[in-house]
Amino acid sequence: MRYPTKAIGLWLTVAVATSAGGAPMIVTASDVERHVVYHSPSTPGYTCWVSAWLTSDGGLRLAFHQATGPLTGRPLARKDVREALGWPPAGLSVGYDMTGTVQQIITLDSRDGGKTWAQVAAEPFHTPMNGVVSGYRALRETDSVMRCVWGMYLPYYDVPQTGYLQRSTDGGLTWGPPILLADPAKGIPIPKSIRQLRDGRVVAIGGYIPLSDEVATFRQGLAHIETALWWSHDGGATWSEPQVVLAKADGVSPTEESDLAELPDGRLLLINRTNAPDRWQVIMAPRGDGYEVVSRAQAPFPHSGMPDVLCTREGVALHVATSNVSATTDGGKTWQDLGFGTPYYPVSVQLPDGRIVTAGHRGSDDPYDGSVDQQIEALTFRVKAE
Repeated sequence: MRYPTKAIGLWLTVAVATSAGGAPMIVTASDVERHVVYHSPSTPGYTCWVSAWLTSDGGLRLAFHQATGPLTGRPLARKDVREALGWPPAGLSVGYDMTGTVQQIITLDSRDGGKTWAQVAAEPFHTPMNGVVSGYRALRETDSVMRCVWGMYLPYYDVPQTGYLQRSTDGGLTWGPPILLADPAKGIPIPKSIRQLRDGRVVAIGGYIPLSDEVATFRQGLAHIETALWWSHDGGATWSEPQVVLAKADGVSPTEESDLAELPDGRLLLINRTNAPDRWQVIMAPRGDGYEVVSRAQAPFPHSGMPDVLCTREGVALHVATSNVSATTDGGKTWQDLGFGTPYYPVSVQLPDGRIVTAGHRGSDDPYDGSVDQQIEALTFRVKAE
């Protein structure tokens, strides 16, 4: 059985990878290769938090954060700013305060499927935080790119001090005004990822902090995050109210770090990085004009960074992580480890030739003190189900 789906610049199909009897198929990976994509002009380097997307003309782009400048002796952010953001987190070194560094969002372009790269943009920003954007996604019908922004991490800018989206119409070189996901008086969105479904609907995935008499600020709300989705039927121009899919009432402590994939049968598979040392998966089924949760369960993966979930054109859904790349062909009922892990905070796309490119960074959530020489790395591979 095959379901049509429109990809950037061409029509493709997604196959349902199950045997005639409905049992899961055996998934294998081949042509696994690792590449160094980029190193900062400084050594040790500080480059992290990668996004990846395909351009409408067949290119592949990466965007990530870079910091350069003195490793020690830097000033700290103002006390009121640090207190409002809870930064650096308790118990972590002042090296996490990025004040006094030169910060940029670097954008690279590849015209040969990730073999070679050219820098096409360097967007300056300044914040004590070590990252502000994520989840870049190309949207088909609008020929544009959207990204998630944490405005509360940009305290020195005249932007909404909440999570919002931005759109680019030139491939991620320049960005339009903020697009709000929620009424700031009602709650604080914390978007992390954007996906487009086969029918054209766009979904933003992340966390949501409902405001109340007890929770009035972002810092107060960090212990009250719910995993939520926002829906757009007009290419990302307007958005629905948040749909909460995982909360403490479900017996778990969720975070904003989630990703989802649309399965070949039309259901959605969401993986959340919880505060406990485990992960949870949520299955949602179409109901009317939307989706409803049909199951929540602990996922069989170790604790790791931001989840990356990809449904390939072979009908294989992947959970991509530093610990292992895992595959399911039965909608998350069973998972198969493919035997290799990825760089930290991975993000994956599938090229028109079938290869999967997973980009991330060497290191983890590191301070800016020279203790880790970060660089941007990529992993390429193919999958087969039989």
